[in-house]
Amino acid sequence: MKKFLTLFTMLFMLSYLHGANIYPQPQDDYVNDYAQVLSPSDSTKIYKMFEDLEYQTGIEAVVVTINSMEDYETTDNTINSFATNLFNNWGIGHKDKNDGVLILVSIQDRKCRIELGAGYSGQYNSDMKQIIDNQMIPYFKTENYSQGITQGAKSVISKITKQVTWLDFYKWHIALGVLIIIGIFVIVSLFKSGKKGWGWMLLLVVGGLLAFLIKLIIFGFKIVGFAGGFSVGGGATGEW
Repeated sequence: MKKFLTLFTMLFMLSYLHGANIYPQPQDDYVNDYAQVLSPSDSTKIYKMFEDLEYQTGIEAVVVTINSMEDYETTDNTINSFATNLFNNWGIGHKDKNDGVLILVSIQDRKCRIELGAGYSGQYNSDMKQIIDNQMIPYFKTENYSQGITQGAKSVISKITKQVTWLDFYKWHIALGVLIIIGIFVIVSLFKSGKKGWGWMLLLVVGGLLAFLIKLIIFGFKIVGFAGGFSVGGGATGEW
């Protein structure tokens, strides 16, 4: 009986591990060109665009190219379900906002999909459809996948973001900076008045704010890896 339970446990674990890897695993936060259709310059360009997007807005966007859905042992029979499940498997976007974006292109299937996180309203579906039909498919028909994906990435960014002013972007930096300066003056005052206990306590708080401000300046709103977002199937599909 004990041997049977051990064997059963091993088989269960093997099946779990096998099932956990049926989708391609992320190799990069922004560009995963498994089909190797992106030129080095376009790959770098998309990476930079998506990196800036996340730094400035916190939105996670990723491009994935595959040769065929049949290369992966999934139960998905459409690119819609493949994209949704891949999106959720990776956890693209922030789980509290669900604002992630996945641009998936399957070369041999001749299909593509822009999958949106659950935080986007339905009006974005038609916007993504226009991007696919007007900015991506014309290039795909001539097998210029690199240019089509790059144009699609640019257009997606313009649709999901609004123009951010200097003050809008740096308002948190300024607010934290002012708090830190005020805190330093208060700390000096407390130490001079002999209230060192409160002074040390406030010094710890100011130190934490300063560390957060430095992180905000260097990394913006970027989070290492994906942040647990999910999709319920919003977005658009195209084929050529």
